[in-house]
Amino acid sequence: MGRYRIEGGYPLRGKVAVRGSKNGILPILAGVMLTEGETILHNCPAIADVQLTLKMLEQLGCVIKKQNRTLIINTKDCKNMDIDSKSVQKMRSSILFMGALLGRFHKTNIGYPGGCEIGMRPIDLHLKAFRKMGVVIEEEKGILCCDGKKCMGVKINLDFPSVGATENCMILAAKSKGYTTIYNAACEPEIVELQTFLNQCGANIKGAGTDCISIQGVKTLHGTEYTVSSDRIEAGTFLCGAAITKGEIELENVCADTIRQVLLRLGETGCLIKEQKNSIYLKAPKKIKPVSRIHTGPYPDFPTDMQPQFMSILTLAEGTSIISETVFEARFKHISELCRMGADIAVEGQTAVIKGVKSLKGAYVSGRDLRCGAALILAGLAAEGETVVENACYVERGYEQIEKVLTSLGAKIFLES
Repeated sequence: MGRYRIEGGYPLRGKVAVRGSKNGILPILAGVMLTEGETILHNCPAIADVQLTLKMLEQLGCVIKKQNRTLIINTKDCKNMDIDSKSVQKMRSSILFMGALLGRFHKTNIGYPGGCEIGMRPIDLHLKAFRKMGVVIEEEKGILCCDGKKCMGVKINLDFPSVGATENCMILAAKSKGYTTIYNAACEPEIVELQTFLNQCGANIKGAGTDCISIQGVKTLHGTEYTVSSDRIEAGTFLCGAAITKGEIELENVCADTIRQVLLRLGETGCLIKEQKNSIYLKAPKKIKPVSRIHTGPYPDFPTDMQPQFMSILTLAEGTSIISETVFEARFKHISELCRMGADIAVEGQTAVIKGVKSLKGAYVSGRDLRCGAALILAGLAAEGETVVENACYVERGYEQIEKVLTSLGAKIFLES
């Protein structure tokens, strides 16, 4: 599983370019299955989730070539319409292949998705929408057997602005007969990116970034050349790393508007922030100020994927802060581990009250999901003494060699197998 060994007390200083977006590229890789021919993707992050997705594409018959951070994917001879259930169970975003395979073959058998255990993430919104579009879905021994021969465009009202359900509906509707409208759609930047990519392939999608997306189905999609946008959560994580270690950092290849709530909250803690067109500069304060209250929520609210990392900062604030997690009910697993390091955090329901302490102490802790692991790494960077963060495999799902990036910024961190 691997572990990170960290010697705390070294501020992060320097400049770093943010890599391609994990949450951006995964739906794009699923969407590639709708196309016929060759697609070239630039700025692809070398993370575990991408590697697993590429294996799924190869199972389906794709021919893939890698050139540094560029992927060349040829879907011309794909004939397999099923993915090994063991692969599907390893990653949440694998459910997006349901829409992609139905869009290409009008039929697929796929298992239930897995991934980080951060709470209930049922796929009922996906299934409800697909059934309304005319997909016949039956379950046999844990496998969803889907027939989309009569799939048609319809009006879909999502009960919750789910990112995954919005993406899956966009992918299927792109090649379905007729006109589809998605109401109460997710508005995340990754939704806009998926629309941009699919439209470059010949789709006719409008409205991404708003709560109403319109899709006119087309018969065929072709390959394209596309550059994946920067990872806003990686950007936010590095900014939090500089803040908690009282450092100074400049991020390149980043759009500030995609992490506006994170920047506003960092400003409340006392950080000096300067924005330019494609870069963000942050200088940490000598003393971290508390933040009165943070509510996570769908974009453009404060992102749930940044909640654990930001809580690490607030453990060292001079005062009391409150964070309410409204997206995933099990996204507080980092709290018990932070308390092992000396943090003072009380939890009532989905609300955490963080009373700042003078210092954190190094300890053996366990990252139980992707962002939990990142939060504990940040805490270890600021803690006194040595911290060991177990379960590096979770962190590797979403951060490309985070230990090397942090080392380049002055941190003392090592990855042990």
